Amino acid sequence: MTATLIIPTVHHRAAFFARTLQYFDACAMRGPVIVSDHSPAEHSGVIADIASRHTGLSIRLIRHTPDMHFLERLADCARAAETPYVHLHADDDFVLPETLAGLIREMDSDAGCVAAMGFNINAYFDRQQFTPIKKFPVMQADPLSRLIAQLENYSSVLYALRRRDEFVDSLDFSRMRCPDVQFWQYLESCVAVLKGKVLVMEDLHYVRETHAAKWSSTLVRERSSDHFPYLILNPEFQARVTAFRSAIEEACTSCGIEAAGDTVDNGIIHLLYRGFGAMGLPPRHTPEDTTSFKALLEKKLGNPHDPAIAGLNRIFAVRAAQIS
Repeated sequence: MTATLIIPTVHHRAAFFARTLQYFDACAMRGPVIVSDHSPAEHSGVIADIASRHTGLSIRLIRHTPDMHFLERLADCARAAETPYVHLHADDDFVLPETLAGLIREMDSDAGCVAAMGFNINAYFDRQQFTPIKKFPVMQADPLSRLIAQLENYSSVLYALRRRDEFVDSLDFSRMRCPDVQFWQYLESCVAVLKGKVLVMEDLHYVRETHAAKWSSTLVRERSSDHFPYLILNPEFQARVTAFRSAIEEACTSCGIEAAGDTVDNGIIHLLYRGFGAMGLPPRHTPEDTTSFKALLEKKLGNPHDPAIAGLNRIFAVRAAQIS
């Protein structure tokens, strides 16, 4: 496979990491895997021990210090990859290899595409419920039009299939200008769409389990002032918005886009309004979008020959084995 999976993890998430590798074994995943382990020294052997049990997988473990920025760790792993494509994979998520292979073929055929995704879903395994994470294609030919589309209808490409060098450049650019967690997420995806198109396939691609230990759930539970909604009460909020705006302008200039201030400002305002959950704005997923997506997904899952069926069965089997 011409894509490397990058998995960041740490000792206290060892059970999730072990489950991911068991899933890869069940999928007969043969592509390279690079693991970023930022466990403290006293726990340095935990992740390595789990990785050593999976001799059928091509795993390279890279140790990082606990205080290294998340994006710096990802970029370091991507630089170490020997494939043209990389794909970030959380230690508690599940990628469908059949769709990943299709995404690679799509990007191979379109040099102007910087990212490719399929359907993403949140999974509530205990009650066997799935909810869509609708991903929006950004296929405009003009870079400014792609940027505005991303700002007005934000759809992260962090967990998409990416070209290795573009991924590294976008991570480095974002970390150096917006190191805080909310705005680097926004900036990284905006920088990506300035460089090229984002393709979305109508196939199940990525399954994200929803649970109390998930990073996003932890931020909300701890009322983190670095993430919406509590970010708006952070005294540094205005400075972070200013840094984000300046970084967008810099990225535009580097792409040859000049005098786009008002257009970009309007897009940023729309992005932040959605982050606030402001009254009067349409939800990111309109009822029509969500209903249409669910209908399409249900139709695909109703086809016993669709690869998504086998993929979900593997995911359920691995998770059941973990619980037992």
